[in-house]
Amino acid sequence: MTFEVDDQVRLRKAHPCGGTDWVVFRLGADIGLRCGTCGHRVLVPRRELERRVVRLLRPQEAEASPGVAPAGGGGAPTSSGRPRGADPTAATS
Repeated sequence: MTFEVDDQVRLRKAHPCGGTDWVVFRLGADIGLRCGTCGHRVLVPRRELERRVVRLLRPQEAEASPGVAPAGGGGAPTSSGRPRGADPTAATS
């Protein structure tokens, strides 16, 4: 499992403050985590963290609403030159 700075992770056991969500602030052999509820910082060995993680959420995934396409429309063009999801019967100009 790979981690990046600002990733949000949910761990199996709750922190004594009651929070289960943590934010990655340091990478290395030990991963630095900041509690999302109280802000407490801890260093956890990478192997231990990989076992304790229930869910990993990247920052760009957290900002996007579920089920909503990102702004900018269409995405990358297909081999036909149309953006993905474009109506193939629509007239081109």
